[in-house]
Amino acid sequence: MYHKQFRNGINSAILIWLLNMFCLYFAGRFSGNGYVYWGAGVISATAVVAITYLPNHDLKDLGLYPKYLKQDGIVMCCILVIELLIGVCMFRMSWGYAIRSWLYCIFWIALQEELVYRGFIQSHLFSPRINRKVSFLIGAAMFAASHIPYQMQIRPWDGLFTLQLCITFFVHLLYCWIIEKRGNICIPWAMHVASDFLEVI
Repeated sequence: MYHKQFRNGINSAILIWLLNMFCLYFAGRFSGNGYVYWGAGVISATAVVAITYLPNHDLKDLGLYPKYLKQDGIVMCCILVIELLIGVCMFRMSWGYAIRSWLYCIFWIALQEELVYRGFIQSHLFSPRINRKVSFLIGAAMFAASHIPYQMQIRPWDGLFTLQLCITFFVHLLYCWIIEKRGNICIPWAMHVASDFLEVI
């Protein structure tokens, strides 16, 4: 993972990022409309899955290389179950609320962002013209910026939001480091769920 260069990769990464920013703006603008919110949420993830799967009939370039996939998938499932139990036992969530929120974070927030940002966009940013470290920093900036269009319509820009954007920037770099070592998004996916479900970040 992250050792392949794609033809016109940077252009593809930027187009998907712009599409995602546009969708997030509409999701925030019409957050009270369930059809718009849910519909806008799946467009970017569907696009990257289609772009990746159709030419080669695999999803490796989205962070699903098979080398450690089985082992990391088992670890991910264990972490997710522990997170659910922590939510119920330590955070005093009801089972009904916890399961709904947990599933929402797994499939609606974390999976989509991992596929789009750590999978597609970051893997397409590498180019002979750009230093690898700079490519990671660009990817981190794009991920942090992606939180602005939606959030700015439902909350004020304050010091806490600025801090959260900075943390998001560095979280992207951490997740990318794990993905580069393991070849898949499983562990970052579980960590991402923890940050949203348990609100640890």
